[in-house]
Amino acid sequence: MRIAWVCPYPASAFRSRPSLRQSRKALHPVPWVTIQAPLVAAAAGVELHVVTVARDYSADDHFEHQGIHFHFLRVPRVPRALLWYQLDRRRIHQCLDAIRPDLVQGFGTEGSFGYAAATSGYPALIRMQGIMGRIVPALGARALLRNPGWIVPIVIERLTVRRCRQFICPSQFAADYVRQVNPSAQVHLVRTPVRLEYFSIQRDPAPSTRPELLFLGSVLPAKGIEVLLEAMVAIVAEFPGTVLHVAGAGEPGYIDHVLKPLLARTNLVDVVLLHGFQSAPQVCALMARASLLVLPTFMDTSPNVVSEAQIAGVPVVATRVGGIPEVIEHRRTGLLVEPHSAGALADAILDALRHPRATAAMADAARAEALVHHDPETQVAKLVDIYRDMVAAAPLPAVRRMKTTLTSLP
Repeated sequence: MRIAWVCPYPASAFRSRPSLRQSRKALHPVPWVTIQAPLVAAAAGVELHVVTVARDYSADDHFEHQGIHFHFLRVPRVPRALLWYQLDRRRIHQCLDAIRPDLVQGFGTEGSFGYAAATSGYPALIRMQGIMGRIVPALGARALLRNPGWIVPIVIERLTVRRCRQFICPSQFAADYVRQVNPSAQVHLVRTPVRLEYFSIQRDPAPSTRPELLFLGSVLPAKGIEVLLEAMVAIVAEFPGTVLHVAGAGEPGYIDHVLKPLLARTNLVDVVLLHGFQSAPQVCALMARASLLVLPTFMDTSPNVVSEAQIAGVPVVATRVGGIPEVIEHRRTGLLVEPHSAGALADAILDALRHPRATAAMADAARAEALVHHDPETQVAKLVDIYRDMVAAAPLPAVRRMKTTLTSLP
């Protein structure tokens, strides 16, 4: 059974490859790609090919590593999204025609990976990730006007979801979106696996008199980081020794011109530590000390950071949006608040800090469930079973894809 993944994959994992070593910017993959790939490749009867594209490679590179066949494809340094990802799609399709897979799995819907998989002509399966059709409306009517570059991903997402017939969804929230756009789709609910490092974190939380809060994720307006900073004023007033660790990459302009001035106005410069991007060992160290993980996001399909914190035994306060209520039951496995409200967020954080025993009990209950739902081997076994069923049901020989041209786009 030959499976081709069309997905982001980090060139930085192969520093000995000359064409990849020269890349100026490695792709930042979603973690479940690198978690699942070796497990899928190790499954009986599976030959796994990973296909990815980027414009920073010096040349194409095809090689085998640890039982996985990698295909890194270089595309020209042009505005790919403005060209509706046709260059990406063409290069990916050429590679797939050389591989001739039994099944193609695309990761994500708003870019070229899922789009290329859905239009490949081979049996296709799309793994839902962030959903632009839900994220953008949650940010308000003006968000699209401020970010016109989102228009192409939004359209590509709808084309991809309409075109494909088989989907992996990490949450019922994502499944509902797929069925709304494509009522004939078949949806498989498979939870997102968590990296093994988080299973072995040894908790050594900060003392209750000097709590350490943790925000982990992309430092963007949509993640509600400004709401959290406003909430910190009330938290520090009651717990003066509180520290907030902000771990994650963000746009320098947003950090320098929005967040840092906000910290200065609220006298939080010494309270909020902006760490930037952190490696997995660095994140584990932060989680070991964290009193709480706080995620004030305005919309998320199924944020992996919540599951990672639950596996690590870190209590979670998050917003009641997207797929988050599916992994947090309010006051049993965490605390949920409405988005956009600094007051509600501060109240929930203070409630958790004031009642450490109840908060620890919620974390224990959450960890017990997360250990079942996010174990990598369990989720990969489900995934491989889906592959086998789809390949068995596919017509033989595999249908050759029909070329999609720009004239088919709206």
